[in-house]
Amino acid sequence: MATHTFDVDLTPADGLKRASAFYPPAVLARARAAAGTALREKLVAAAAPFRAMDDDALWGLMFGPTLLRSWMVWSTGYCPACQTDVPMYTWLMDALAHPWKTRCPHCGESFPTNDFEAFYRSGLDAHGVFDPALADRALLYNAAHPDPADPRHTFGVDDGNGFQRDDHAWWFIGAYLIYGQWKRLVVGGIHTLTAAYAVTGDPVYARKAAILLDRVADLYPEFDFGAQAMCHDAPANASGYVSIWHDACGETRTMVMAYDVIFDAIREDGELVAFLREKARRYQLENPKDTFADIQRNIEGRILRHAFHNRAKIQCNYPQTDFTVFVILAVLEWPANREKLHALCDWMLDHATAVNGTTGEKGLTDYSAFTTAGVGDMLAEMDRLDPDYLPGALERFPRLRETFRFFADVRCLDAYYPQVGDASGFALRLEETGINFFPDQGYLDLRPTPLRNYIHGPLGLTASLFTFLWRMTRLTGDPVYAQLAVRGARGATAGLPYDLTAENPDAIRAELLETVAREGLEIRPGSVNKEEWALAILRSGDGETARAAWLHYDSGGMWHGHTDGMNLGLYAYGLDLMPDFGYPPLQFSGGYASQAANWYPMAAAHNTVVVDGVQRVRYPEPPAHGACTLWRREDGVHVVRAACPEMIEGVEMRQYERTVALVDVDEAAGYVLDIFRVVGGGDHAKFMHGHFGALATRGLTLSPAEEYGQGTMMRNFRADPAPAPGWSADWTVEDRYGYLPAGAEVHLRYTDLTPGASAAVCEGWISPGDYNTTEQAWIPRLLIRRRDAAPLASTFVAVIEPYQRASAIAAIRRLPLTLENGRPAPDSCVAVEVTLTDGRQHRIIADDPLREESGVLVQEEWGVELDGDITLWKR
Repeated sequence: MATHTFDVDLTPADGLKRASAFYPPAVLARARAAAGTALREKLVAAAAPFRAMDDDALWGLMFGPTLLRSWMVWSTGYCPACQTDVPMYTWLMDALAHPWKTRCPHCGESFPTNDFEAFYRSGLDAHGVFDPALADRALLYNAAHPDPADPRHTFGVDDGNGFQRDDHAWWFIGAYLIYGQWKRLVVGGIHTLTAAYAVTGDPVYARKAAILLDRVADLYPEFDFGAQAMCHDAPANASGYVSIWHDACGETRTMVMAYDVIFDAIREDGELVAFLREKARRYQLENPKDTFADIQRNIEGRILRHAFHNRAKIQCNYPQTDFTVFVILAVLEWPANREKLHALCDWMLDHATAVNGTTGEKGLTDYSAFTTAGVGDMLAEMDRLDPDYLPGALERFPRLRETFRFFADVRCLDAYYPQVGDASGFALRLEETGINFFPDQGYLDLRPTPLRNYIHGPLGLTASLFTFLWRMTRLTGDPVYAQLAVRGARGATAGLPYDLTAENPDAIRAELLETVAREGLEIRPGSVNKEEWALAILRSGDGETARAAWLHYDSGGMWHGHTDGMNLGLYAYGLDLMPDFGYPPLQFSGGYASQAANWYPMAAAHNTVVVDGVQRVRYPEPPAHGACTLWRREDGVHVVRAACPEMIEGVEMRQYERTVALVDVDEAAGYVLDIFRVVGGGDHAKFMHGHFGALATRGLTLSPAEEYGQGTMMRNFRADPAPAPGWSADWTVEDRYGYLPAGAEVHLRYTDLTPGASAAVCEGWISPGDYNTTEQAWIPRLLIRRRDAAPLASTFVAVIEPYQRASAIAAIRRLPLTLENGRPAPDSCVAVEVTLTDGRQHRIIADDPLREESGVLVQEEWGVELDGDITLWKR
């Protein structure tokens, strides 16, 4: 998580807001005109439960900080009723249908078993805040078993401090307070009431949203997640308000935007002032509510200004904190602070576009994508406030043109992204990411599952990313932005640009669709090398036969990086055939400190070479960064070579370099030539794994062997200490996720040509899916290892072929090379011959760029010479 912050200040606290910034009357008038009957009915229906509440009940939804909160019920736990695993965020809560209850997703049992609402009401003090000392503890019993002699009399009972049994704790109420009472009822109520007001103009919705906002303001500064909450079953030790920091940032922004939407409707609302005046007097509140200005001071001072001056509580993945600060500044001061907002956006872009148009933060499909999406959201709001800003920003920050292209460029097979760092799960397909698309802007995603609902703002009213991408197309002339917009609509193009506030939505839609009709919907970036991000992707084929190999050539990083330097991945035939394990599995016992969570980021968990057992690199910022030393794209072969000896911590390294060539057999098939040169240390261990499936070897005589150890999670090692080069391992892929058509048969064959290396097969532990499941699996892996006195020099050579049913390769062999003076070339110089089943041959020679003795390389049997980096001959 990047933690940059922009140093800016607010006007004095007595400078109250005067008018809406983002939603002046003209904008809301457009929204009401643009909202069709179906959308209006949907938003009104979502707000109906809150409108139906009397104002006292609505005011009473907000609770104080005196009750313990918890980010999970039990992060690695199970249901105490049915004993079935219920990890992380899988408990169900529907605060409208089942108030104060948390339900098991398996057996449906509700917890706590006591009537917590009655207990809570019995403990409200003179200020309307729960005081456990006042609460009636006679109410703490299982309502289904009221007899004190019943052995289940106290089963499932929670007084706010969790249900305790067998040295375990279930934080039913602690989690409900966040996901039920806070997110669904309080923030969700503000959210839905605001949206309903925006499309109807009915001031009752605005008044009720203001009642909730004002009551939140009474209590918001007293919330401190780090001191008052649990996270991963331990004291949180993390900042935030009601929620932990990352959600507190978005929730605060949601409330600020809602305040801006309703402001012009409530500023003259005498009923609102009268109601809140009576509440302030009855409950002896610190701040009077005698005038609307008093209500303003309460909301603006205790939500907007408090968050602005306590940014640690809303510190979030970059640039979310700056985005919330930007919104606060705009809502309080616009248009007087135009230059201040420009400076804030400039500062954000300087950091957010520094690495190939991104921040460079790892966790490609998660944290990297969050950053880019946040940049889009923030710029879209700035563009709506001031259309003159974006053209100048594109001139001042040329890399901004790369920002929203980045995820289009690195998407593979239109289904995957390289899983670099903390990102997604093993071999999972992913929808397009990097931009926060909400194609159905009228749908309020406030379902009871998953728990981690994230409300960004009143849907249909926040700046539309579709409109923003249309603007980017116009300003840059690059059709990819229009393609992204239309793809983001996921077929529902009639609603484009999904922007209730756009001045001419029909024209925007027409331009987007016209661009896509001309350019096509498919984005075809070809092979790309993001050198600053250290990610190269080699592509070939098309449609069902598309294939892509990727190489990540830096390692570590302060936030969300893994020790995955020179990690290799491969996509073909619709599958991720050499998957990264994905996001560390925090749902197992021990959470972040568990062996499982520590296993995923290890070097040995990746398709790379581990030197002397070093599982982690130093964690600088930026990370240990490799250099691309060769990039070539020719007909039928794409090559990347990258090096970074600094990746291996504490070991004197001369060379740590990988060459990857994606070679076509024909339009439908191909293979990867993989050359990994390592000089330094005395133990070189190359790991290789594929997809789910069965592994069969040829050319190996295997027997039980010692485990690799080093804290890894691998087992069942069987090794051949001295196999002849040319042995192979073939994965018959198990299509566990059902991605392939019926009857498909996909293989991945690894042929090793490394002399003087042992070979072992083993199993590596993974948790399929995401962190909301406790499923476990063991996948087949390979270990190719060389050990000798330091400094050991190894050149690992392999051919990796994805194929369907039958291989296109008949034979693979490695041949010797000589120098032009007749002396043998070093082993680091590689010649490989691949004979295809139709009789054609590929002959490849790859030189070692660090070879000490210079000169032309000669392969006598072929009668060819190489004076260069790498060459492929076909015959």
